[in-house]
Amino acid sequence: MKTRIQVLSQGGRLIGVYVPPVNPPTDSRAPTARLVAGPRQKLQEVAVELTEATFRTTKHMNELHAALRKQLKLRK
Repeated sequence: MKTRIQVLSQGGRLIGVYVPPVNPPTDSRAPTARLVAGPRQKLQEVAVELTEATFRTTKHMNELHAALRKQLKLRK
């Protein structure tokens, strides 16, 4: 299943990644989170294939970051 995530970059470098919750809260008063681009930063939405294994270890997260950098042509 493809999930739309947000990727924040600055100066051609990956700064942050936001993965929305699978089950968003149903209470309208519940706190929410989102990324906001600051000066000279760029916020992009990307559709990626995510599984539970993606978040299991640091190695898996590093692989996700590497794939995002490659797809968006960002440097390390």
